[in-house]
Amino acid sequence: MTESAVWFSAPRTAELRPAEVRPPGPGQIQVRSICAAISAGSEMNLYKGEGDLPSLAQFPTAEGQLPFPVKFGYQEVGEVEAVGDGADFEIGERVFCFHPHQTRFTLDTSLVWRIPAGVDPHRAAFAGLFGVALNACITTPPLTGDCVVVSGLGVIGTFAAYIARLTAGKLILIEPSSSRRAGSSWIGADAVVEPGEAAAAVEELSQGRGADLCIEASGAPPALQQAIEMTGVEGTVTVASWYGSRPVPLALSREFHLRRQRIVSTGPTVPAHLTARWDRTRMRGVSFDHLARIDVASHIITHRVPFDQAPEAYALLDDPAAKTLGVLLEHERA
Repeated sequence: MTESAVWFSAPRTAELRPAEVRPPGPGQIQVRSICAAISAGSEMNLYKGEGDLPSLAQFPTAEGQLPFPVKFGYQEVGEVEAVGDGADFEIGERVFCFHPHQTRFTLDTSLVWRIPAGVDPHRAAFAGLFGVALNACITTPPLTGDCVVVSGLGVIGTFAAYIARLTAGKLILIEPSSSRRAGSSWIGADAVVEPGEAAAAVEELSQGRGADLCIEASGAPPALQQAIEMTGVEGTVTVASWYGSRPVPLALSREFHLRRQRIVSTGPTVPAHLTARWDRTRMRGVSFDHLARIDVASHIITHRVPFDQAPEAYALLDDPAAKTLGVLLEHERA
């Protein structure tokens, strides 16, 4: 069976290539795609040639070679069409898959999440990115009464801000894009500011103490320095960004050392100190539970692009003037 898949063939060049799809073997399923969310972080870094990955070995469904050509992606939603021996899925079930963007594919069930009833495919497509934001917020939880800053209102930053709002005493959002600042009003932050206004907002709302927690999700290297400068004594800077191959110069001789700050990275795994009570299954359930409550169509998705025009979707995300947030590839109307 020959299908179609997105490949990055050169810097800032996406194209559709044929993909052979085999019947599912033991422990595998075959999925027909419905829609997919593009990651504006890791996926766009690879699209631009700024991925900085040692290899593709940790991404079992990726293909090709670094830096190009490469087939990479991890937020595909579809419907089960065929089931291999021992695979605990039913034909017709809708699933979230860690697989590159492709019209139809076969993969191991270890890379599949069953989508709960009541969560439509367009919400479910953002489960991977919500999981990144959730991981940041359970790694360094925003405490009741904390002054929390979220830098960057891309999809991950927006989800992190939503989670932080559940407990934060004061919530400050930093974003250079006026359209993203305006679009974040549903979160109910205490201040939504440009980077140049951030220091004054933190000084006022923290009553001079500095931020207790700053979640850096912008992907912009200068934002990490600003996060350090705005965070108070014994405060925490949590880095949800992947900067790729771009250098991140830091001045650590003043705030970082004198204030005994922590800089914490987040990743795809559950933090070691939480593994007694948290695992991927729980992360998955919490992510879908919250996505069922968020009006993704109004607050997250800004562009829907037919799959056969996928290269245009990447060009949109790469163009600041396009005012994108969540860009969805649609294989069919769900």
